[in-house]
Amino acid sequence: MGVSHEGETSFVAWGGTLILAAGLALGSAPVVSAAGAEVDLDVVTKVVTAYQDLLDSHWTDSNCSLSSCVNASSSVFASSGDKKSQRGSSFGGSSKDNRDERKDSGENPKFTQAESALLQVRDAMKDFGLPIKTAKSTIKVTDAKMNADGKVTVSVAVGTTKTYGDGDGEPSYMVDSHTLTLSPNPENLFAVVEDTIDPIPANDTPGERPTDVEFNDVPLDRILGRESSDGNRPVADTAGAEFSLLPAHKERESVGMQTVANEDKHPNPDVKKMVEYALHWTSREVNPDENKDVMDEQFPVFDVNCTNFASQVLLAGGWKPRESKKIGLAGRVRDPDAWSPTAIPFVKKHPTHTWSAAQNLYGYAKKHSNYHDFQQGVNLAQPGDLIFVDWDPDGKADGELDHTMIVTGFKSFEVKGVNGHMAFQRTPTISQKTKNRHDLPLYESIEKARTQGKKIEKTKWFALTPR
Repeated sequence: MGVSHEGETSFVAWGGTLILAAGLALGSAPVVSAAGAEVDLDVVTKVVTAYQDLLDSHWTDSNCSLSSCVNASSSVFASSGDKKSQRGSSFGGSSKDNRDERKDSGENPKFTQAESALLQVRDAMKDFGLPIKTAKSTIKVTDAKMNADGKVTVSVAVGTTKTYGDGDGEPSYMVDSHTLTLSPNPENLFAVVEDTIDPIPANDTPGERPTDVEFNDVPLDRILGRESSDGNRPVADTAGAEFSLLPAHKERESVGMQTVANEDKHPNPDVKKMVEYALHWTSREVNPDENKDVMDEQFPVFDVNCTNFASQVLLAGGWKPRESKKIGLAGRVRDPDAWSPTAIPFVKKHPTHTWSAAQNLYGYAKKHSNYHDFQQGVNLAQPGDLIFVDWDPDGKADGELDHTMIVTGFKSFEVKGVNGHMAFQRTPTISQKTKNRHDLPLYESIEKARTQGKKIEKTKWFALTPR
């Protein structure tokens, strides 16, 4: 077996299992590090980048499935630099004979958690009728520590851009935080042996659930445009509608902070401005750092920003802040009739609960605007609609709304309709913060949440529309 030099990425056999590895040796010296010590981030980054490139290829790799994968991360290998041990020519591939040998061996592929989740989402999207066409990720290693057992725990932010088989080529972009485990072998080579997607934090609910409005959950199929007895019923295609394929705008206008009378209802928002704002601030260009929410600096930033961001989108659409008439910080923050990023003027860290918490915004929007629940005749979420989810703790509804998303567009695609005839179907796309999602098909977001332990059948969905 060849040993890689410092910084050289290679794929070698270890203990009968082919693993992705990179050399961490300094010349011929062994790697010796105390538990908790930092390791070379450049080398770790090379390992993780090669591993992530492999996972990106899975989105379109017909030779990789949950039951049979000739290029699973535990199976792929390439040249180690030693001609005698050279068994493959490049990353992501080996000789056809070796691939066929593994395929016919009957051995089940070994996947990391993130790798398995990717394949589940990929297959669900294909079955839905909107397969992923291309996928490319960027990674940022934020921390790497050596453990007492010699393994390395690595924190990584992964941002992935994808296109779909919908013909328009408009990409989505999503960010997740991962925790990877790298394990050494006797030749001072490290391999990715586990990759878990960090749980998305729930929206902390700072205030009591509003009691002066009704909380009415709606069927998920109604939001997705599939509410019928046969599930995937195609709906009329309006791909050419004004807001179906809006690009993220590059030049934002200053969001006005003028207040209005507390008793007036907010006007119907300018949906085009809402969508442009949401797409701009969730875009890959504006979010080069995969590890944090990037937002307009005039607003507060928290550990969880989904509702905070939805409020900013509504502000961009024409809503005006409403200051509380109550006295004292606690009263102003909890005022169900106020809506502002600063309960105390010019103090950023204290927004009203209606601004920053999902169930409080839901109640406020129903009471102080024309946003209302999806009725039975409303089939398919539209740009400018708000979607709320109750799925925590333990991945199921507990009576408190946890998350907020904004509908920013559609994906239109062909499906087999009645009597085998092809028809167009649309599915909504959403944008959000924590974690950053840019024009991601809602169905994909749901399937990803399923792989992270959300019990979709026990989740409650709430959707508001001004239509």
